[in-house]
Amino acid sequence: MVLKNMKMVILAVALLVPGLFLFTWSSPASAQVEEFSNYTIIQDTKTSTPGLNDGHQIVMALSPRDDGSIWRGDITWTASKPVEIAVLHGYNSSAVSSQSLLQFGEPLKQKFGNAEVAISLMKPESGTSYTSGSIPFVGNAVVFHTAGAIGGEPFTVTYTVAASAEKIT
Repeated sequence: MVLKNMKMVILAVALLVPGLFLFTWSSPASAQVEEFSNYTIIQDTKTSTPGLNDGHQIVMALSPRDDGSIWRGDITWTASKPVEIAVLHGYNSSAVSSQSLLQFGEPLKQKFGNAEVAISLMKPESGTSYTSGSIPFVGNAVVFHTAGAIGGEPFTVTYTVAASAEKIT
Protein backbone atom coordinates (compact mmCIF):
# COMPACT_ATOMS: atom_id res chain seq x y z
CA MET A 1 0.00 0.00 0.00
CA VAL A 2 2.79 2.42 0.90
CA LEU A 3 4.63 1.59 -2.34
CA LYS A 4 1.46 2.22 -4.37
CA ASN A 5 0.91 5.61 -2.66
CA MET A 6 4.58 6.54 -3.20
CA LYS A 7 4.27 5.73 -6.91
CA MET A 8 1.20 7.99 -7.13
CA VAL A 9 3.03 10.83 -5.39
CA ILE A 10 6.04 10.48 -7.71
CA LEU A 11 3.74 10.40 -10.76
CA ALA A 12 1.86 13.50 -9.55
CA VAL A 13 5.10 15.41 -8.97
CA ALA A 14 6.48 14.31 -12.36
CA LEU A 15 3.34 15.60 -14.07
CA LEU A 16 3.03 18.81 -12.04
CA VAL A 17 6.60 20.15 -11.90
CA PRO A 18 7.21 20.43 -15.68
CA GLY A 19 3.87 22.20 -16.01
CA LEU A 20 4.89 24.84 -13.50
CA PHE A 21 7.72 25.93 -15.79
CA LEU A 22 5.22 26.50 -18.61
CA PHE A 23 3.62 29.32 -16.62
CA THR A 24 5.15 32.44 -18.16
CA TRP A 25 4.65 36.14 -17.62
CA SER A 26 2.66 38.14 -20.17
CA SER A 27 0.87 41.48 -20.24
CA PRO A 28 -0.97 42.14 -16.95
CA ALA A 29 -4.13 42.83 -18.95
CA SER A 30 -4.30 39.26 -20.26
CA ALA A 31 -5.42 36.36 -18.11
CA GLN A 32 -2.94 33.66 -17.25
CA VAL A 33 -4.37 30.26 -16.50
CA GLU A 34 -2.54 27.03 -15.84
CA GLU A 35 -4.89 24.15 -15.12
CA PHE A 36 -4.10 20.58 -14.05
CA SER A 37 -7.29 18.49 -13.83
CA ASN A 38 -8.09 19.51 -10.25
CA TYR A 39 -5.64 22.41 -9.73
CA THR A 40 -6.05 25.91 -11.17
CA ILE A 41 -3.90 29.03 -11.15
CA ILE A 42 -5.47 32.20 -12.52
CA GLN A 43 -3.99 35.68 -12.78
CA ASP A 44 -6.22 38.30 -14.33
CA THR A 45 -7.35 41.92 -14.41
CA LYS A 46 -11.10 42.53 -14.81
CA THR A 47 -13.61 45.34 -14.59
CA SER A 48 -16.85 44.80 -12.72
CA THR A 49 -20.28 44.24 -14.20
CA PRO A 50 -23.70 44.77 -12.62
CA GLY A 51 -24.61 42.03 -10.15
CA LEU A 52 -27.91 40.25 -9.72
CA ASN A 53 -29.33 43.06 -7.56
CA ASP A 54 -29.51 46.79 -8.33
CA GLY A 55 -26.55 48.73 -7.00
CA HIS A 56 -24.24 45.71 -6.94
CA GLN A 57 -21.05 45.31 -8.99
CA ILE A 58 -19.22 41.98 -9.28
CA VAL A 59 -16.23 40.20 -10.78
CA MET A 60 -16.40 36.39 -10.87
CA ALA A 61 -12.85 35.37 -9.94
CA LEU A 62 -13.42 31.62 -9.68
CA SER A 63 -16.54 30.07 -11.23
CA PRO A 64 -18.36 27.09 -9.78
CA ARG A 65 -17.38 23.66 -11.09
CA ASP A 66 -19.96 21.42 -12.71
CA ASP A 67 -18.56 18.16 -11.29
CA GLY A 68 -19.76 18.53 -7.69
CA SER A 69 -16.32 19.56 -6.39
CA ILE A 70 -15.62 22.67 -4.34
CA TRP A 71 -12.61 24.99 -4.48
CA ARG A 72 -10.00 25.30 -1.74
CA GLY A 73 -7.21 27.81 -2.14
CA ASP A 74 -5.90 31.32 -1.70
CA ILE A 75 -6.61 34.58 -3.49
CA THR A 76 -4.57 37.80 -3.47
CA TRP A 77 -5.78 41.02 -5.08
CA THR A 78 -5.53 44.75 -5.50
CA ALA A 79 -8.57 46.80 -6.53
CA SER A 80 -9.35 50.35 -7.61
CA LYS A 81 -12.00 50.66 -4.86
CA PRO A 82 -12.70 48.82 -1.60
CA VAL A 83 -14.21 45.41 -2.39
CA GLU A 84 -15.79 42.58 -0.47
CA ILE A 85 -14.99 38.95 -1.15
CA ALA A 86 -18.02 36.68 -1.53
CA VAL A 87 -17.45 32.93 -1.25
CA LEU A 88 -20.51 31.01 -2.46
CA HIS A 89 -21.66 27.73 -0.90
CA GLY A 90 -24.40 25.38 -2.11
CA TYR A 91 -27.46 25.95 0.12
CA ASN A 92 -29.91 23.13 0.83
CA SER A 93 -33.12 24.83 1.98
CA SER A 94 -34.88 21.44 2.30
CA ALA A 95 -32.52 20.58 5.18
CA VAL A 96 -34.18 23.26 7.32
CA SER A 97 -37.80 22.95 8.43
CA SER A 98 -40.19 25.90 8.58
CA GLN A 99 -40.12 25.69 12.38
CA SER A 100 -36.30 25.81 12.37
CA LEU A 101 -36.35 28.85 10.07
CA LEU A 102 -38.57 30.71 12.54
CA GLN A 103 -36.36 29.72 15.46
CA PHE A 104 -32.88 29.98 13.93
CA GLY A 105 -33.23 32.17 10.82
CA GLU A 106 -31.30 31.76 7.56
CA PRO A 107 -27.82 32.74 6.41
CA LEU A 108 -27.25 35.36 3.72
CA LYS A 109 -28.37 33.63 0.52
CA GLN A 110 -29.14 34.38 -3.12
CA LYS A 111 -30.50 32.66 -6.22
CA PHE A 112 -27.57 31.74 -8.49
CA GLY A 113 -28.70 30.22 -11.77
CA ASN A 114 -31.07 27.38 -10.90
CA ALA A 115 -29.67 26.94 -7.41
CA GLU A 116 -29.59 28.79 -4.12
CA VAL A 117 -26.27 29.70 -2.54
CA ALA A 118 -25.29 30.80 0.94
CA ILE A 119 -22.78 33.64 0.87
CA SER A 120 -19.79 34.24 3.11
CA LEU A 121 -19.26 37.98 2.64
CA MET A 122 -15.93 39.32 3.87
CA LYS A 123 -14.30 42.73 3.78
CA PRO A 124 -10.67 42.06 4.66
CA GLU A 125 -8.57 45.02 5.73
CA SER A 126 -5.02 45.14 4.36
CA GLY A 127 -3.72 47.45 7.08
CA THR A 128 -2.52 49.88 4.41
CA SER A 129 -4.09 52.71 2.44
CA TYR A 130 -4.35 50.41 -0.59
CA THR A 131 -7.39 48.31 -1.38
CA SER A 132 -5.67 44.96 -1.46
CA GLY A 133 -5.55 41.73 0.46
CA SER A 134 -5.04 38.01 0.55
CA ILE A 135 -7.26 35.30 2.06
CA PRO A 136 -7.67 31.54 2.09
CA PHE A 137 -11.09 30.23 1.04
CA VAL A 138 -13.19 27.08 0.64
CA GLY A 139 -16.42 27.15 -1.37
CA ASN A 140 -18.13 26.74 -4.71
CA ALA A 141 -17.09 30.10 -6.21
CA VAL A 142 -15.24 33.33 -5.36
CA VAL A 143 -16.59 36.74 -6.34
CA PHE A 144 -15.34 40.31 -5.82
CA HIS A 145 -18.29 42.52 -4.87
CA THR A 146 -19.29 46.09 -4.08
CA ALA A 147 -22.67 47.19 -2.70
CA GLY A 148 -24.36 48.82 0.26
CA ALA A 149 -21.91 50.60 2.55
CA ILE A 150 -19.13 50.04 0.02
CA GLY A 151 -21.23 51.91 -2.53
CA GLY A 152 -21.87 49.50 -5.39
CA GLU A 153 -19.46 51.45 -7.59
CA PRO A 154 -17.80 49.93 -10.66
CA PHE A 155 -14.22 48.81 -9.98
CA THR A 156 -11.16 47.19 -11.51
CA VAL A 157 -9.43 44.29 -9.78
CA THR A 158 -6.19 42.43 -10.47
CA TYR A 159 -5.93 39.09 -8.73
CA THR A 160 -4.10 35.81 -8.53
CA VAL A 161 -5.89 32.70 -7.33
CA ALA A 162 -4.45 29.24 -6.78
CA ALA A 163 -7.03 26.58 -5.97
CA SER A 164 -7.56 22.86 -6.00
CA ALA A 165 -10.86 21.10 -6.63
CA GLU A 166 -11.88 18.89 -3.74
CA LYS A 167 -14.65 16.30 -3.62
CA ILE A 168 -17.16 16.81 -0.82
CA THR A 169 -16.85 13.92 1.64
